Amino acid sequence: MNYWPCYPFPIFLRITFTHIFFLLAVSPSLAGTPIHNDPKGFLGIPWGVPLADRTELKEIDSVNIVRIFALKDGRAEIEGIPMESMKLYTFEGKYARATFHYRGNHTHESLMNFLEAQFGKIDVAQGGMMRGLNQQYTWRGPDTEITLTYHGFRERGFLTAESRILAPLYFHAFPDQAY
Repeated sequence: MNYWPCYPFPIFLRITFTHIFFLLAVSPSLAGTPIHNDPKGFLGIPWGVPLADRTELKEIDSVNIVRIFALKDGRAEIEGIPMESMKLYTFEGKYARATFHYRGNHTHESLMNFLEAQFGKIDVAQGGMMRGLNQQYTWRGPDTEITLTYHGFRERGFLTAESRILAPLYFHAFPDQAY
């Protein structure tokens, strides 16, 4: 018995078209905001340069080919905005990532204003949320990716700036069982 007249499309075609539609509808919101004027580094330090010879930094940890640095004076800040902590990571001796922890809604708003002024106004996808208990914003350039995550309930935030070329190599440096 032929069921084709009852169903205009076979089930696998409906599922395929549904998946394609979903990917096309969602993919722009996953892409992040493009960076205007990619800095090709962070904190005025270009990606790929060695950090070991910088006098204002001290090495605080190393694992395999990854070395972690912090400021000697301990005063972590971005453009005058105080941070709780700052770590700079190198991969095979090349600067690849910077991470910052901060606290407080005022600090978050100041940091958000700075990042939008520096890298471009954040794009909010249709149906997306600009506010909420957990917020995540991403700016992507050809060489740099900056991600800001803020947990409103605890008023804690995390900023990551990383080289789009060097940072993915971290995943190849550590086995899956290392975490």
